[in-house]
Amino acid sequence: MSSKEQADKNLSLDVQERIIDEYAKRNNFATIEYFGGTYESAKTDGRKEFQRMLEFIKKNKGKVSHILVYTLDRFSRTGGGAIKLAQDLREKYGVAVFAVTQPTDTSNASGVFQQNIHLLFSEFDNKLRKQRDVAGMKEKFEKGIWCLRPPMGYDIIRINGLRKIVVNDTGKKIGKAFLWKAQGMKNEEIMKRLKTGGVSIYKQKLSMIFSNPFYCGVIVNKMLDGRMIEGEHEKIVSHDIFLKVNKVRAENGGKYGVSHSKEIEQLPLKVFMKCDDCGQGYTGYIVRAKNLWYYKCRTKDCCANKSAILVNKSFATFIDEYTITPGAITPLIFQMKYQFGKLNENYADEQKAIKSNLTELQKKIDSIDEDYYIKKVMPREKYENFLAKFSSEKQEIMRRLQKCLQELRTLKNYFLQQLQYPPNSLKYGLQVE
Repeated sequence: MSSKEQADKNLSLDVQERIIDEYAKRNNFATIEYFGGTYESAKTDGRKEFQRMLEFIKKNKGKVSHILVYTLDRFSRTGGGAIKLAQDLREKYGVAVFAVTQPTDTSNASGVFQQNIHLLFSEFDNKLRKQRDVAGMKEKFEKGIWCLRPPMGYDIIRINGLRKIVVNDTGKKIGKAFLWKAQGMKNEEIMKRLKTGGVSIYKQKLSMIFSNPFYCGVIVNKMLDGRMIEGEHEKIVSHDIFLKVNKVRAENGGKYGVSHSKEIEQLPLKVFMKCDDCGQGYTGYIVRAKNLWYYKCRTKDCCANKSAILVNKSFATFIDEYTITPGAITPLIFQMKYQFGKLNENYADEQKAIKSNLTELQKKIDSIDEDYYIKKVMPREKYENFLAKFSSEKQEIMRRLQKCLQELRTLKNYFLQQLQYPPNSLKYGLQVE
């Protein structure tokens, strides 16, 4: 059978085997081996069971006389390739391919010709099916229906017989990865956070996820000739977040993430400050002989260099000219509380996922302890290998949990400091909770 669904639900595998066995008994054939019994498409001859059969014939040359199949399209649908293979089996190994429901005598030219016609028609039928399938898939794509297997983070469910693509728990965590990336977080840190939340992923896969518009609800496929269709499936991120993530990736010169240069205390205005001449953000460098920092335009040959000390002082003087009017204090504090709540929500969700992953890992450790110390069914070497691996993972999870808790406390302390500014805020009627 060519699909798992057919193998699971269709009884024809049993029917095929029964009818082949009956034919073998009637003709006094001794069946020395069975092949197949699983779902493998006959569109190619690279199938595992098919190749196992050919290897068996080669190793048992002279002991095999026939390959019995239900129909010739169960043997192969490769047309000319199948004809050549059947010919080689006859001439090199003395093995005839015989379909019990399509009997042909391949010991003569007429029978060989008849069998070849069957094999060619099998390939022709396969191509017709593919043509119909492609036309149907294209029509569904144009209606916004994704009819292929969805990417990581989605499940296929059926509601009242209708096929639906919905976001699963992994997809929700992928949604957070998009938000982290939009904020400029490095891929390495994102992968660590995902792993502590129970989602292991490698950097190439993460990059593929960030570049796949399916996650923002858009269908792209070569059948659509370059057009993008708004899909019916559930979105993981908004269009704006998806575009922002890919802008971050493009600006940092590569599909695998962001720039890995750390923030430099002496250049707080790097990237933020733009060049008057070309509009590009400034980078910076140090003259080590004098230990002096300079801002430098990123455009080649622009030559716009500025002393970091003078620029920083000038900017500090500039922002000192601004102050908060009394009437703006209350809405500012309200907005700060709202933003803090959103940030706290993200960290709280991450903390919950980390604790859940830690619980599962502890269960694994308890299980190997029981197998080794109590049941005594696990060898010491295997136990020590597993214990070292799980202990390392637990250490990383605990480190991430501690960092998450620290970030929560830092945010809270920062917020409380802002609530106390300015000192006379209460006289404007501000209620500090």
